[in-house]
Amino acid sequence: MTPGENIMLASKSLVLAATAVAAFSLAMAPAYAEFPEKPVTVIVGFGPGGGVDSITRAAADALSKSLGQSVVVENQPGAGGGLAATTVKSKPADGYSLAGVISTTITFDPHSGNLAYSVNDFEYIAAFGVFPEALVALPSRNWKTFADVVAEAKTNPDGLNYASTTSLDRVVMAEIAKREGIVVKPVPTKGGAEAVAQTLGGHVDFAYSSGTYYAHAKAGELMVLAGLGTDPVPGFESAPTLKSLGYEISSVNMVLFIAPKGLPDDAKAALIAAFDAASTAQPVLDLLATRNMGSFIVTGEKIDALIHEQSAQFEAAVK
Repeated sequence: MTPGENIMLASKSLVLAATAVAAFSLAMAPAYAEFPEKPVTVIVGFGPGGGVDSITRAAADALSKSLGQSVVVENQPGAGGGLAATTVKSKPADGYSLAGVISTTITFDPHSGNLAYSVNDFEYIAAFGVFPEALVALPSRNWKTFADVVAEAKTNPDGLNYASTTSLDRVVMAEIAKREGIVVKPVPTKGGAEAVAQTLGGHVDFAYSSGTYYAHAKAGELMVLAGLGTDPVPGFESAPTLKSLGYEISSVNMVLFIAPKGLPDDAKAALIAAFDAASTAQPVLDLLATRNMGSFIVTGEKIDALIHEQSAQFEAAVK
């Protein structure tokens, strides 16, 4: 065999070897895996049995069926959902870690304190239900709507007082008082039950409540003066909203599901589709009805826009 033939044979051998290696590598390479490949965890920012926890657990089965993986629900209560939001912010943006909070955890709280997160740190996947927040009073006050409360406050140099449960309601009432030139004094309470009790006992002029008032209002023991949402309180549609009374502030406080910023497109799309499917699950619909949270369900780009809009509104209000 001549030297030239040897070179040609060696070259052919190298080509064949390279081809074999490439084929072997392709055979051994894993196929592209679709999201999700493992269980998805939802960290609930409130304790077991509450609204956020109950709705998340009601949705978990439907989410699992849609995703083809288990959905694990864990509780990390604290700071009005802020601990869970902070935890999820620190997780990889791969779609396997979500948080269940309330919308004001994101839209309001960062503007009222120095927190470790802001509205721009998350992807917004879905929102289920609206807490029926309202201003309520005893029927014996003979007020028809919150406009009558304002009118009475204008005739009283000492103003009126109300049972307060959150920093949010104090900002809302301060904004109204500033605009109307009235005095409205918050009386801090430990929660909705105490706020309602203070009102029923006649210790305050009116109260803010996110929903504890509802049974008492249905029984005629309290009246709804105004809802804080963009739509009337379900069951009390004749009562106005603050917005319909001309105040450019509202609170649409929802159960909100968030993920770390920067999710891959396929993971985000799969999660949104799963929450869309869960939104029609009967256990979810039944629970929303039981808690008088309506049928408000928004996912994807619509909830993203709504959260940023609310955040900007609250930022302006607290300045």
